[in-house]
Amino acid sequence: MTDNKRRRRSEMTPEELRQHKLTIQRKSYRKKQDEAGKAPRKIFATDEERKAAANARQRKWFDRKKQDREWLDKWNAEQLARYQKRQGPKGPPKPRLTEEERKARRKAYRESYVRPEPTPAQMAKWSANRRERWATYYANERPEQREARLAAKAFYRLTEVQPKVREIVEHIKYDFAKASSEDARQEVADEWADTGLSCWLTAKALWYHDVAKIMARYGYNDFEDPL
Repeated sequence: MTDNKRRRRSEMTPEELRQHKLTIQRKSYRKKQDEAGKAPRKIFATDEERKAAANARQRKWFDRKKQDREWLDKWNAEQLARYQKRQGPKGPPKPRLTEEERKARRKAYRESYVRPEPTPAQMAKWSANRRERWATYYANERPEQREARLAAKAFYRLTEVQPKVREIVEHIKYDFAKASSEDARQEVADEWADTGLSCWLTAKALWYHDVAKIMARYGYNDFEDPL
């Protein structure tokens, strides 16, 4: 060991000397690890480095939020300028609806948007178009298509109703059997009749023979079995 190094060590404080010896030990350990072909040990960040990284992430998040607010303010200003340009320099101010007014306007729009009932002329026209399309299909039907169609028709004729309709039929019969009074059965009939107006599966189930007889008993003759 040279006098220069010995003199520098003598000038070190106890803490500096401890760090110097620790550095020498780490270099020696790393050299042995490299000679043995082992991967270097993972070096963890210090508390100061972790705090600095957390502050950088937080600053980046706030900067992004600030950019979003600036973009929204710019977009609102552009929309306001576009509205004023369309209305003229002396146009009325842009209306600002409250949440209650916005909900009321949406509700009024939903209630006003009701599909009108088709007229008899429209229904006749649709029926004629439907018959024409089916006639064209039957004329161009291939043998395998006709065989599959007749097999499906025979299957549904044997099962009387589709599986989903059969499930609704069982549900209706269960509700009527569960009702303990005539008033309760009348309520059940009213409820299923109202449901049948909006669901074609339920309406088809109400045409089923057993259910149609029960519904006719409580004032709904429209659901009698057409067959």
